[in-house]
Parts: sequence; C-alpha cells; structure tokens
Amino acid sequence: MSLTRPVGTAAVVAAAVGVLSVATTLGGPLAVLGGVVITVGVARDDRRFVTAGGALLALGVLVAGVLGTATVALVVGLAAAILAWDFGQYACALAVGTAPGAVTQNAELVRVAGGTLVAACVVGLLSLSVAVVAVPAVDTVTATLLFAGIVLTVYGVR
Repeated sequence: MSLTRPVGTAAVVAAAVGVLSVATTLGGPLAVLGGVVITVGVARDDRRFVTAGGALLALGVLVAGVLGTATVALVVGLAAAILAWDFGQYACALAVGTAPGAVTQNAELVRVAGGTLVAACVVGLLSLSVAVVAVPAVDTVTATLLFAGIVLTVYGVR
C-alpha cells in the first residue's frame, strides 16, 4: 500500500491541489473523479488507475480552460495533475519493485522535492508572463496549447 510512503502521500496531495484549482468550474466533476481514481490507484499499487486518474484530472483542467477559467488556475491544476501522476507512478513502482521494509524515504523525498521545484518554477514563470504580458481571454486554442506545452515541458524535464 503506497499511501504510507511519502511519495504516495505527495501524489494524493498533488491530486487534491489539482482538484481544488478547478473545483468550482464545469471541469470540476472530471477533476474530482480523477483525484479519486489516483488515490485508489496509489492505495492499490495499480499504475493503470494512477494513469487513468491523471488523465481524468488533466481533462478536467482542460475542460475548465476551454470554458474560460483563469490562466493561473489552469497552470496550477495541470502542474498538480502531472505531479500527482508522476508521484503515483513512482509510489507504485517502489511498492512493486522493492523488498518489503526497504528504506526508500531519501529517494522519495528527492523525487517529491525535485518534481515540486520544477513544477513551481514552471507555474511561477507562466504566472509572471501572464502578469507582465496582456493575455486575452482564454479560448479553446489557448487552453489546448497551454495544456500541450506544460505536458511537453514536464515530460522533457522528467
């Protein structure tokens, strides 16, 4: 059960942050469903659930973006969805690939700290660019490009 691992707990917390960032929008129900599926996946050490939950959470953020949610909330929600997926996958891999009782806290904390630092830098830079540059209302193309850009950035760093 990966919920007792620091990285498993971090996955659930990141999913909660992603859900809260778009909870009051029409993408909120999808995001909530994604957060629940991620939590179940981490609790059962099932990577398929974690992947499905991450996709649902990201889809909820994308729906919120298409319907006009603030850009900063979208960036935070998508970064949190990606972190939840990454941390959940890592927690499941540790649960399956290590011996019971193996000491992995240092590796887990490095993974959580590094991922959170990268996500915070991306969110900070994008938020700063939104504050400095006048951005028109978010439309479908903007939300889709934002979604693709953040996914590619995190994938490239990973």
